[in-house]
Amino acid sequence: MRWRTLNGMAACALALGTLGAAHAADNILVNGSFESGLASWTTRGFILEGYDYGVGDIAHSGSSAFYGGGIGGLAYLNQSVMTSVGQTYDVSFWLYSDGYLPNRLQVLADGAVRYDLEDVKLQDFTRVTTTFTATQTLTQLQFGLRNDAGALRLDSITVTAVPEPGTYALMALGLGALALMRRRLG
Repeated sequence: MRWRTLNGMAACALALGTLGAAHAADNILVNGSFESGLASWTTRGFILEGYDYGVGDIAHSGSSAFYGGGIGGLAYLNQSVMTSVGQTYDVSFWLYSDGYLPNRLQVLADGAVRYDLEDVKLQDFTRVTTTFTATQTLTQLQFGLRNDAGALRLDSITVTAVPEPGTYALMALGLGALALMRRRLG
C-alpha cells in the first residue's frame, strides 16, 4: 500500500511540474503567422498597404507572412500583449531579407529596443530570438522595419513567458525527496 501512495505522489508531482512548464510555453501573441492577414496588428509610418507593406505568400510556415519596410526610415508593425509585471518573455520570429539595402529591423517592447539589425544581406527565413521583462500588464510590442528598395518579411512570431528557475528547482527537490523516501521504505 505504501508503494501505491508513494507512486501516486510521484505521479502527481510530475504532472503538476509538467503542467506549469506547458503553461509557461503558451504564445500570448495573436496571429503571429499572419494567416488572418493583419488582424490583431496595427501599422504606423508605412505609405500604403500593398505598396510598402502587406501580407504575402512567401512564408516560413503556412501560406502568409508580413512583408514591409518604411522608405527612408522605420515604419512599425504593432501589437499589445497581456503580460505580468516582472516576468521575462521570449520573442521569437522568422526573418527573411530580399537583400536590398539599406534595410533595418528593430524589435521594441514598450519603446525599449530589444533587438536591432541593420543592412541584412540576402537570406532565407532565419530564426531570431530576443527577450524582454514586462514593466506593465499590457506591453506594446513593435517591429520597426526599413527597406527602401525591397521588403523584409516576418513570420511565425511568438511571445512566451520564460519559466522561472525556481519552478524546476522545486520540482527537482520534491522528486528527490520522493526518491529518498522510496529508498528508505524499500
